[in-house]
Amino acid sequence: MALWRTGPAAALLLVGGCTVGPNYHAPAVVVPPVYGGSPAAGHPSAGLGQWWAAFGDPALNGLIERAQSGNLDVRQAAARVEEARAQERVVRASSGPSVNGAAQAGYTQLSKNSLPPALTQLGGGGNAPSGGGTAIGLPGEGFSTFQTGFDASWELDLFGGQRRANEAAAARTNAAMWSQRDAEVTLAAEVARTYEQFRALQRRIALADQRLAAQREALDFIRVRTAHGLVNTLDERRQQQDSEQLAAQREDLLAQADADIHALGTLLGLAPTALGVELSGPAGAPPLIEVPPGLPSELLRQRPDIRAAERRLAAATADIGVATADLYPKLSLTGALQLVSQSLATLLESGSLFANGAGRLSLPLVGGGKRETVALRRTQASEALIAYEAAIMDALRDVEDALTRLQADRHRIANLQASAAAAQDAADTAQVRQRNGLSPMIDVLQARQTWLAARDALAQAEGAAVQDEVALYKALGGGWDERRVNEEEPASGRSS
Repeated sequence: MALWRTGPAAALLLVGGCTVGPNYHAPAVVVPPVYGGSPAAGHPSAGLGQWWAAFGDPALNGLIERAQSGNLDVRQAAARVEEARAQERVVRASSGPSVNGAAQAGYTQLSKNSLPPALTQLGGGGNAPSGGGTAIGLPGEGFSTFQTGFDASWELDLFGGQRRANEAAAARTNAAMWSQRDAEVTLAAEVARTYEQFRALQRRIALADQRLAAQREALDFIRVRTAHGLVNTLDERRQQQDSEQLAAQREDLLAQADADIHALGTLLGLAPTALGVELSGPAGAPPLIEVPPGLPSELLRQRPDIRAAERRLAAATADIGVATADLYPKLSLTGALQLVSQSLATLLESGSLFANGAGRLSLPLVGGGKRETVALRRTQASEALIAYEAAIMDALRDVEDALTRLQADRHRIANLQASAAAAQDAADTAQVRQRNGLSPMIDVLQARQTWLAARDALAQAEGAAVQDEVALYKALGGGWDERRVNEEEPASGRSS
């Protein structure tokens, strides 16, 4: 009761600390305690910032470093961060008063025929008799005016609509920052994936050259035997078919390697062929690393896409408050303080002061879609919550898939290593028997081809394992520097 005795305007000022709309709290999401794909323990987050260094390849390190500064997608993401920061400044600036200064000079010529003749003569204008009074003296005369000052307006944030708008803008800025980091994660993984695929293709091309040489040696041997009538032409045709197929496969490997070179150049923001000479030299196979995935709960902190989705949820929640505030009364204050005079000499005197002020209270009576807007914002917040939960589930699946593939890779590599070792033993045995006259030369050549084919299969499996290691690092959210968070994010907008 006492509140309203002070008057409606004062009462509204007293409730100015009210903020409508839901207060945001990061949702609690239940995740499994451990990953099902691997029993490995440990906390890899300490090395996730530059996980590619674990491969021990300076060329890869240099490529990723150059890509982070030259990649167009990352630069575009950085531009979106600046855009979000600018939008946040615009929103925050709109919460304060608006003040405009102005200066004006003018001349006015009044019509002497704008008043009845009697009033014109009374004012001394028109055809008034000589010597008449000039009590008014306006019709037919002209005068100058000079004016300077400022006007101001301010809409009080009584129900927190502007505060909610500030919250939404800050959350969107944070979301843009995390999206930039997610672009960095994707970039590092894509550069490493493409680079390691290119190196694996180089190794396979070298093996294809050895296989092709062995195939052609066998073909020459069979041709000699055919010419002497020792074998029929069918064996020669079969061996020639195998050689041509292998040559065609080699051409396909070369095309894939060129495509990887082009992709790497583009990822670095360079011309597609810019890295051809730089990466022409061979490189050894990277080691197969045991990557401890840590705990599933760590994904909520480490994965930038999850944190971006959480910030978008926070922005959508704040938008509900912005829309809800439009249902409540608004109080606007306006005022002007000016100096007005007909002479510049007296413009700055106190007698030239002109001032006015007003307060305007508006109360929405017919919604005009405002309530529907609140319902729309609530629906959008629900959608953002689902997107946040889906991002978490997708992240968990990415890690589980990578762990499962890596486990299968290790078993496959072990089997193929044993197969290659057996093929090498068979080739060595055939060569010894041929030297002792116990086996024909064709057995040696065929055993060598089998051994080289086994080595190619092993090279393919090792390349796939490296690809899956990269996929696991990406799934864990590696590739951004956590130290930058405190440097880049304002305390008011930092995600929980």
